[in-house]
Amino acid sequence: MAATALAFVYLATMTGHMQSVDGLLTYRQASAIAYARSFQFPTPIWWGQWWATSKFGIGLSLLYLPGLILFSWLSPSVPVPHGAVYDFRLLYADPLYAVAAEPVQIIATAASAYLVARVLRHLGYSSRVALFGLALYGIGSPAFVYARGDFTQPLTAFCWIAGLYAALVFRRTSSVRALAAAAGALFYAVLTRPVEGSLLLLALTVLIAPHPAFWRWPAAERRNVGILAGAFASGVLVTLLVDWGRFGSPFTTGYEGTGWTTPLPIGLAGALISPGRGLLWEFPAVLLVPLGARRLFRDGRLTEGVVFIALALLQLLNVAAWEAWWGGWDWGLRLFLPALPLLAVMAAIGATVLPASIKYLLPGTLLIGGVIWAVPAVATDLLGGYASAYDGTAANFSWQAYPPLGAWRFLHHLRATSLSDSGAVDILWLRLAHATHNLSLIPGVAFALVAVLLGLRVVQLESAHEKV
Repeated sequence: MAATALAFVYLATMTGHMQSVDGLLTYRQASAIAYARSFQFPTPIWWGQWWATSKFGIGLSLLYLPGLILFSWLSPSVPVPHGAVYDFRLLYADPLYAVAAEPVQIIATAASAYLVARVLRHLGYSSRVALFGLALYGIGSPAFVYARGDFTQPLTAFCWIAGLYAALVFRRTSSVRALAAAAGALFYAVLTRPVEGSLLLLALTVLIAPHPAFWRWPAAERRNVGILAGAFASGVLVTLLVDWGRFGSPFTTGYEGTGWTTPLPIGLAGALISPGRGLLWEFPAVLLVPLGARRLFRDGRLTEGVVFIALALLQLLNVAAWEAWWGGWDWGLRLFLPALPLLAVMAAIGATVLPASIKYLLPGTLLIGGVIWAVPAVATDLLGGYASAYDGTAANFSWQAYPPLGAWRFLHHLRATSLSDSGAVDILWLRLAHATHNLSLIPGVAFALVAVLLGLRVVQLESAHEKV
């Protein structure tokens, strides 16, 4: 019920448009597969260069396919690229994207928040702790913002937390279904983001076969790890075949000429403390993570704690060393998003060991801090000026790069005057209000009302449970 309420919050604040060329290419890849039966775009797209296909993982594009097929009657309204121009109609004037693609991001983010809660319950914590972890990830982190976006990171986050949850269940029950779910999550993580998929393989292997002396593994553990290795290899094979279809070679990825070239002191400082991208600012509850790790270790869950912390640290290093460590035209540390469900789990656990005097005040304050970060990022259009103003290392160390300080100056009016108006509140129902004489506000208000009612019901049920 709480996760459903979260999904309705996302529906009430959805944008209805794309925000990046990355998302545009991922979406157009799905369109090419659905309608042209090809990896090549029927009409190449100009965005700084000519794009005839996507270079991004195929996983998100495949999830767009059911919506594109279901709403294929809207395909004639999709804007067609025209020449070597930055055609913002492709981002703003595509109704098919709003109904067929953006809901995928909403479902993936709400499902990830649900699994954060399930992991906490599986580890033995109360439903109150589980709900707090759900809220930390769902509204107190950049996940709130990227549920409205077009990037691949929300799906990668889902694959990570789904794989880890399935591995934890298998670790306790030896369920074949749980092992299959972990392998499926790993396979899809590789299809979505190969590097992050490779990191997940390491984590799942440690959870499923935690004995470090692999040469002493019994046949059952070798088989289990073999299943994971097979899922990983299958994901790599499919990725190679897709790249072959895209570029004519399985060993061409589209990322040639880019790599991990940022000095770690610069990248880590930017990723952790810079006002524009710092993890401390966008997810203040990270301060509780060390306490959560300590609690896990004290409770005898050393392997789980080490896996969660190590996986998050590996992703932090991966992001900090990337040449564009800030991720481009984004809100916050987008590239780190896959690890945020893990940190939400650890932070929720950390809240349980606080002294009684601050046990409720501090976690609530940290949650509110995350919401305060997210509100301007939800309300304003990334392409209205914030993205270009804070694109780069130096710009992100400016205090104005902190969204509650710097984002509001790019908001000029309440209702958009056209579909491509980037100076208005960036919520679909308000964006359409001018053209619909405010009738478009009805769905947004309805979604918000359902979210509030569900949220109040969750609180009521939790209070009744505590009294019992």
